[in-house]
Amino acid sequence: MKRKNIIITIVFLSLIACRKEKESGESQTTPASGLTLDQVKNWYQTDSSITIDWQQAEHHQTKNTAYWLVGVNGRPGFGKLKLGYRRLVFYKNNHNQITEQILEIIPDALYLQRVKTVSATDFTGRIFIFDRKHLFLGGLSYRNGQQAGSIKPASQDTSRLQVNNAELDCSWFDSNYVDSDGNAVIYSESVCDPIYLSGGSDGFGDGSTAGYSPVSSGDAAPVGHGGTGGSSGNSAPPPAVSNLPGESGPGISSKDFMKCFGNIPDQGATMKITVYVQEPWPGTTFNIGPNSVGHTAIGLTKINGSQTVTQVVGFYPDATGLDKMHAPSKVVNNGGDLEYNVSITYTVSADNFQKIRNYIADPPATYDLTSFNCTSFVYQACQSGNITLPDPYSTFGPASPPGGPAVMAPAGIGDSISNMKGQSNVNTNGGITPNSKGACQ
Repeated sequence: MKRKNIIITIVFLSLIACRKEKESGESQTTPASGLTLDQVKNWYQTDSSITIDWQQAEHHQTKNTAYWLVGVNGRPGFGKLKLGYRRLVFYKNNHNQITEQILEIIPDALYLQRVKTVSATDFTGRIFIFDRKHLFLGGLSYRNGQQAGSIKPASQDTSRLQVNNAELDCSWFDSNYVDSDGNAVIYSESVCDPIYLSGGSDGFGDGSTAGYSPVSSGDAAPVGHGGTGGSSGNSAPPPAVSNLPGESGPGISSKDFMKCFGNIPDQGATMKITVYVQEPWPGTTFNIGPNSVGHTAIGLTKINGSQTVTQVVGFYPDATGLDKMHAPSKVVNNGGDLEYNVSITYTVSADNFQKIRNYIADPPATYDLTSFNCTSFVYQACQSGNITLPDPYSTFGPASPPGGPAVMAPAGIGDSISNMKGQSNVNTNGGITPNSKGACQ
C-alpha cells in the first residue's frame, strides 16, 4: 500500500479508557454521565430482531464521557469468515439526551486464532459504528491494543466532516465487509503517523461529548470480556485455522528431491526457477478467502538436451489445528496438483541454481504462519540464489505506520506478481503445477 500526502479529513481521537465495572445488580446503580442502567432499559425501544444481554451490561468511564455497553446477538463477517460480534452503546449526547449506537467488533482472524480470547490490551481488529437506524458513521482500527487508524464511509457526507488543513503523511484505502444484518458496508480506512492519534476531535460533529461516538475517546478498545459464541455480543470464538492448500500431503526428503539435479551435467544446461502462487482470494489482497490462506510454492527445472528434471515443493507446518500456527516444518511435493493463479519464472546460472538447491535441501526446522511461512521459505530460497522476488509483504489486521506491520504472504506476493502482468516471465492466467520427478538416491 503506497503512502501519500493528503489533506486529512479526520483528526484522530485518543483511545478508549475501558474500565469494567461489577456485573449485574451492583452495576445497575452506577451512573454514566448521570445515566443509570435502569434509565437505559426504560428508554430503550425493543427491537424484535435484537436480543440484549442486560445481565452483563458494562459501565465504561472515558476521559471525556461515560457510557453503558451491552451485548446483543448478531455475527458480522469479514473476508467470508464469521469473525465478529455486536454490542450496543448507550450514553447521553451534548443535549443530555440518551443516545444509542451499534458497534460491530471484528477481530483480525490471525490475531483471534493466536490469542483465542479477545482482550482490550492486545486487540487487533476493527470496530464499525452505526447509529440506531443502522446508518454507518465510521469506526476505528486497532493493532496490539493501540489505535492504528480511522474508518469512514466511502461516500461520506462532507457537510459532517471538519477538515484540518495540515498536510499529514497518510494512506487511505477502500474495502468492505458484511454486517450482522447481511448488508455490504463500503468504507475507507486511513493510516497516519501515530503522533496524530493522541487527541482532538474526530470531526464527525454532534453525537457525544467527545466526538461522534463515546467509544472513540479513551485508552483501550471496548471489546468485551469474553463470553460464548458471539450470540450475546461477547467475544466470538476463534475461527478454525485455515487449511493450507496441499497441507495433507506427506513430508518428503527435500535433500533427496534436490539430488536429482546432479544427474544432469551443468555445462550446456538451462536452469529455471518458478514461483507459483495460489492467492487466498484472487483479485484482492485479503489474507484469507475461498482458497484459505493461499500457498506459495517453488519449482526448479534443469534441462540439458533430452534430459529434464523438474521438482515443485512447498513449505508447511507439520501439525494440525491451532498448533499449525507455530510448528515443526515439513516440505511437501506440490508437483502436479497445486492450482495456482499467478507465477513468475527466472533463468539462473548454475552457481545460483546450486545455492537454491542447497537451501531447499536443508530447510528451516520451524514453520510460523506469520513470521516464517511458505512465502518466507520461497523468498529466502530465491534470495540465496540472488533472485529478488516482487514485494511479498501483506498486512494482516489493520495496518499501522510506517506502511503497516506486514508478513510475507501469498496474498502479498500474488498481488505483486499480478501487477507485473504483460512481462515475459509472468503468468497471470494460472494453471496447475507440473509434475515433480520425485526422490533420487
